[in-house]
Amino acid sequence: MNLALTFYSVLRMPIRDIIACSIAAEKAGFGYISVAESFYRDGFALASAIATHTKKVKFGTSVMPIYTRTPFQIAMGAATLYEISGGRVAFLGLGVGYRGRTEQYFGIRQTRHLERMTECIRIIRDLLSGEDTTYRGKFFHLEKFPKLSTEFINLPIYVGSSGSRMLQLAGRLADGVILNSISTPEYVSFAKEKITEGAKLAGRDPSKMKVGHSVIFAAAEDVQEAIDAAKEDILFYTSYPELDPVIERSPFTTEVKMMRELLIKGEKKQALSLIDEEMLDAFAVYGTPKDCRARLRQFLSRGISLPIIRVSVSPYKESERRDVLMTAIESLKNWR
Repeated sequence: MNLALTFYSVLRMPIRDIIACSIAAEKAGFGYISVAESFYRDGFALASAIATHTKKVKFGTSVMPIYTRTPFQIAMGAATLYEISGGRVAFLGLGVGYRGRTEQYFGIRQTRHLERMTECIRIIRDLLSGEDTTYRGKFFHLEKFPKLSTEFINLPIYVGSSGSRMLQLAGRLADGVILNSISTPEYVSFAKEKITEGAKLAGRDPSKMKVGHSVIFAAAEDVQEAIDAAKEDILFYTSYPELDPVIERSPFTTEVKMMRELLIKGEKKQALSLIDEEMLDAFAVYGTPKDCRARLRQFLSRGISLPIIRVSVSPYKESERRDVLMTAIESLKNWR
């Protein structure tokens, strides 16, 4: 099983350090580098920079937002990265994005998620077909969009989602899913059920669907340091209502409600104190590098086919984050 290392767009870290970590990940045997986009950094530009400094590692997105980027922009970005990397683009993850960020930072309202995602998937596939594209939908209309490539670019499309209807849509139209950075074994089973339902409705084989999963990963020789880092990411994700489908299928509904209330009051320290060992074990891979390697195997037993390692760096200074990522990369060297 190949691992992916992700660099999310809000990662405050110099690009030269990201490139250095990408080179190290390639040498360590990681199969993929995955980029994300919400704000701060352009995902395709970052991936292109990494591509010029690597030779073998493949690329993916986890995820590209469908409200702040049009399907044309996504397809053009993917085709450009494909050319720059010499064909090393392995998957294209698409997601709705967090409503609060989209509406606050970009002034864009999120409406009719399922219909918009459907059109985006179909348009992107058409645009990467090596042919001119005409499409008429509810959101997008295009007439003879010039072909982006002289060849068919076969990019599996994965849908990033937690909700049941979007998971069903992925089963009907996409090649896989990318689950968010917190889950439980019960939630992964639920997600796979919804994917299977969608696939069967469309007469597709559910066993061919890939299940990607972003994994909170905190490795440090000092276990308490790793715990503190993992807690920061758990608090970050549980604060978003988009993750409610996960929380509702976990034993932590009361704790998460209290954590959100404390955050609203500005009492972050108290909110972090509610994250106990049970929640840590459910939502994160953490501990010494050796511990993390073992915990990741246990995490993947939930039925995950594409682990996307999200290294926890929030408590660290920007100047320290390269070393934190390097520790995580080294802990997973030659993963099999």
